[in-house]
Amino acid sequence: MIMPQGVSTLPATGHPGWPFKQHYRLIAVSVAAVVVTLAIWFGLPELNTQARLAFITFSLALIGWCFTTINDTYIALVAAIIPSVIGTGAPNEFFEALGDSMIWLLFAAFIIAAAVSASGLSRRLTMAVVSRAHSVNQLFYALTAAIIATAFVIPSTSGRAALMLPIFIALSTTINDARITKALALLFPTVILLSAVASLIGAGAHLVTADLLLHMTGQRIGFWEWMVWGLPFALVSCFVSTWLILRLFLNKEEQHKPVQFSVAQIEKGDDSSDPKAFSRQERYMLILVVALVTLWATEPLHGVNNTMVAIVGALLATAPKFGVFSFMEAVKKVEWSLLIFLAATMEIGESLIESGGAKWLADHLFEMLQGGAATSAWLVVSVVAAVSLLSHLLINSRTARSSVLVPLVILLGLSLGFQPAGLAFLSTAAAGFCLTLMVSAKPVAMFGQIEASTYTAQDLLRLSAVLLPIHFVLLVVFAFFVWPYLGLEFLPDPTAVHQTPTWTEWQPSPAQTSTVAVAMQGK
Repeated sequence: MIMPQGVSTLPATGHPGWPFKQHYRLIAVSVAAVVVTLAIWFGLPELNTQARLAFITFSLALIGWCFTTINDTYIALVAAIIPSVIGTGAPNEFFEALGDSMIWLLFAAFIIAAAVSASGLSRRLTMAVVSRAHSVNQLFYALTAAIIATAFVIPSTSGRAALMLPIFIALSTTINDARITKALALLFPTVILLSAVASLIGAGAHLVTADLLLHMTGQRIGFWEWMVWGLPFALVSCFVSTWLILRLFLNKEEQHKPVQFSVAQIEKGDDSSDPKAFSRQERYMLILVVALVTLWATEPLHGVNNTMVAIVGALLATAPKFGVFSFMEAVKKVEWSLLIFLAATMEIGESLIESGGAKWLADHLFEMLQGGAATSAWLVVSVVAAVSLLSHLLINSRTARSSVLVPLVILLGLSLGFQPAGLAFLSTAAAGFCLTLMVSAKPVAMFGQIEASTYTAQDLLRLSAVLLPIHFVLLVVFAFFVWPYLGLEFLPDPTAVHQTPTWTEWQPSPAQTSTVAVAMQGK
């Protein structure tokens, strides 16, 4: 996270009452952890030992993510190895999670993204779009389009924020208007976070969702399918958000204020090179990125796995004499913390499901949903959308939110006769909204805590108070009137909403023969 000079994330050591508050928080969290552990162990005797231990581990990880300042990856890693340490799980299961194809896809995507950034291509294309704007309105919409495009090549919202931060600083310095700077600062993290859903590699949470769907139902979502479903929603949500930011924080005169600058001006007046001439590295990476996106989108035609395409792309991006930098330099730019976090959360989910804990939880949750109202498509979609939208208030990590919500949403779909892929995608798209608090997402904190005066916590609350209900409506509208026409179904047939099959009545398809599916049947 980029912090202003001289500003600390902790209060001064001499702050009255600070040690007391720290101890009070520690005591409260410790008591909560003990109470939860005892309640699960002694309050759920019908569960076997492995399931209770899985529930305890999962609950303690959730408490750590929500109520402590301990690093999320550290918590996930500890939780993931507990089954192996206490003997309820095989060590190989954790090691296999690190070798999952989704982890390798993200690894390769990080290298490709670093090469695109190092070549100057991403910055050049963004500047080319921005330099054509002649008013504040045009500038905001041009930036929105440029930021959305980066979701297809940069697999991290924080990485995209780091890429865009210098551009924001240069633009705000050139415009030199405090109110426009505030609106511009809000625009960047908003579009970065909401546009991620356009691409399968737009966020690690998407890979978690795809992996869980594959293991729990046998259904695979590829790059093309995700783009077909996610891009339309990203376009609508981002441009609607841009329109609202302009009207919430700028008056009409400010919106139509003329702006005119060249690429050289934004680049701090450096005219030493011809801004129109592409370098060899830029041309090389442009051709490579176009080829990769084309291959990812056409996987059903050529049959080459998306992960393998990404690895080949990473090798070409770092090829001796041709690549942008060496492979060893590229490896240093990979967000290893995110990769480990993904692997760990996958293992936590697998442990909960394989132990039978997820099946037990689903059974009891669905017992409360028996009845006609519970099987209403509008009600189910609305509840999934609302819970997923609000989850960022408790769980700051986007990947952790999906790791917690998606397995339950998939089980909900299977129990009530809904298509699990539709509900899982809906939940993941909704969980991408994380704009309410300064700590809700790294991009929000990055743009809110730089040296330049940008926005306050009150500005975020004001923005979220308008955007959150609008996004809820957008999610419901897309679920019923857009996504089904794009191949993302929520109901297998019209009669499914009137039935609530029990677990003993539900029979998996031949594709649902993974370990998780077997565990869900209690075998």
